[in-house]
Amino acid sequence: MVNELSIRAKRIDAISESFSKSLNVVSGVWLFSITVLILYDVIGREVFASPFHGTNEIVSNSVLSILMLQLPLTIINRSSLRTTILYGKMGTRGKGITEATSYLLAGLVFLGIAYGSWENMIESWDILELEGSGIVEIPVYPIRTLVVFIGFIGAFVCSLMVYKSLKIPESYE
Repeated sequence: MVNELSIRAKRIDAISESFSKSLNVVSGVWLFSITVLILYDVIGREVFASPFHGTNEIVSNSVLSILMLQLPLTIINRSSLRTTILYGKMGTRGKGITEATSYLLAGLVFLGIAYGSWENMIESWDILELEGSGIVEIPVYPIRTLVVFIGFIGAFVCSLMVYKSLKIPESYE
């Protein structure tokens, strides 16, 4: 039973890591596209006196999306900011408990983000919310959906990390 549980946990861990890497690739492609858009806008503005209308709206909505897409892999890779003054002096079990506590808190934050954004996402879909200033209007409802989706994914990834922290704390040495 224990062996079956650990095999299942390893499979879930591998799937979540693969999925998180895929989200990170999407964010990288999105970031590259935004870079090209900004370059096109600057060249169009300076050389041809014809900027790409809607660049500000696209970029401002993309920044949040790119950040959210990168968070699950950041959690899995343990790349979050932290201080190590006390952590470095702890034993294996202490590090595991500290990690579990930190991932539990992070998971609650992600759930709070998903829960708190849910109503706005539903309303945004109901009214097909747009952002822009007349010439170009960018749909906001996909971005709100992404925030809720990544909130739940982040909470799930954090719960996996809590499990790993408590079951195999030596992986944090």
